[in-house]
Amino acid sequence: MSFGSLSVTEGSSSSQTITIGNVGTADLHIYSIELEDEEAPFEVGAIGSVLVAPSAETTLAVTYKPVTSADDTTFLLISSDDPDEPVAEVELIGQGIAPVIDIDPISYDFGTLYIGCENLQPLTISNLGNDELVVESLTANTASTDLVFDAAEDVNGALPWSIAPGASLDVWVDYAPLDEYSDVQYVTVTSNDPAAPTVMATQKGVGALYGETVDVFEQPINGSTDIIFAIDWSCSMYDDVANVGSNFATFVTTLAAMDADYHVAAVVADNGCILGSDPYIDNTMSESDQQSIFSTMACLDYGGTSCPKMGGYTEAAFTLLEAALKSSNIGSGGCNEGFYREDGTLALVGVSDEREQSINPYTYYISLFQSMKADPDDMVMHAIGGDYPTGCGGNEPYTGFYEATLATGGTFLSICAADFGSNMEVLAENSAADLTSFELTDTPVEDSIEVKVDGIAVVTGWSYNYATNSVDFADGYVPEGGSTIEVDYALMGDCEG
Repeated sequence: MSFGSLSVTEGSSSSQTITIGNVGTADLHIYSIELEDEEAPFEVGAIGSVLVAPSAETTLAVTYKPVTSADDTTFLLISSDDPDEPVAEVELIGQGIAPVIDIDPISYDFGTLYIGCENLQPLTISNLGNDELVVESLTANTASTDLVFDAAEDVNGALPWSIAPGASLDVWVDYAPLDEYSDVQYVTVTSNDPAAPTVMATQKGVGALYGETVDVFEQPINGSTDIIFAIDWSCSMYDDVANVGSNFATFVTTLAAMDADYHVAAVVADNGCILGSDPYIDNTMSESDQQSIFSTMACLDYGGTSCPKMGGYTEAAFTLLEAALKSSNIGSGGCNEGFYREDGTLALVGVSDEREQSINPYTYYISLFQSMKADPDDMVMHAIGGDYPTGCGGNEPYTGFYEATLATGGTFLSICAADFGSNMEVLAENSAADLTSFELTDTPVEDSIEVKVDGIAVVTGWSYNYATNSVDFADGYVPEGGSTIEVDYALMGDCEG
């Protein structure tokens, strides 16, 4: 007996009548009527009579009530006193038409994950039935912020979703523990599956601390800084060199206002020796003396008797600086003895209206000058040159030195600027200012970073710089000289292990 296909909806059913006839010559006694599979979705109604006379009939109804998508079949077993066929069998066949939801995995354990690491896992929602599945809603419930559910609506579209028989789609759960607590999340899916209109999937995990550390930094008090200009002394630079010289007083005044401990020099000669009897100017000299000495160093009389002939390195600032800072020149008995201090910061300034023409790439010179310092961040390069990348006012872009300023966190200033005094002021501030960036010794879990200045927690005015692995302070929040900066953070674990 076939009931055909029947959509599984609330109250849906199909009934058929079975007739039992007695073709014998004696009364037929029916003892029992039952289903071979009691779990099959068929119901047997009451029989009209359990005693059937010869040539008579009785009936009973069988109702099919499918509960899900399935090919349902069983046998109706009719027991009687028929000596030839004591148990008569009637096969019952029906097909339920319905969507069937499946979530894989229904339970997922992320295990133990180091704080700062991340594990992204899909939840696959499939339709195992034979009718369209409609996902009506998804809800993620958790007390933790470490487990994040993503319905991927950018891929799947907005709810509700229709999933054809045999098809599936993915949603995602991201686990990124920020603490050592256990985390659990429940994702509840409601759909038109008549057998399971609500299904819940569970995800759990535990965060583990790989380690933690504290980096301590000291902001120098009036830290010493050595600043040296490498000046292009070619003919086209006449006006530009004069501009630097005439605004040098602004540079010195700015340094003095910062109470900086500075040595300043300029180099123009190929041998790297600083011109004049003073290898540097400093904050013990009067501003007029500093201006006069710098004029000699930079050869501002342009062609006077104190100036050397234009050398081969006049447009190769890196090479001039390399010569000026070589050990034989800055060491004992050298022509620049006293200028360079190992415990200070070093600021190198290139000034030219041409591209940088040293023989080696800028990266070579960055490494060379950084090697002079225990901390590479104590060396910075600045430039005054033609605008990058197009140049300006007939001046070529200062390629080579421009890239060096970017790589070392320096300042690039236009040689075409109308207000050269402002240029010199900015240059002074950026050459002798307090440290604004503090490189960490290990890779941190960013959200775990805590900063203290002189023992007081600081929650604003700083940020973590992923590219340099450092804590950077914004303008107005830079710790003063003599301050102690503590950076406490959890260590990033081995996320591949």
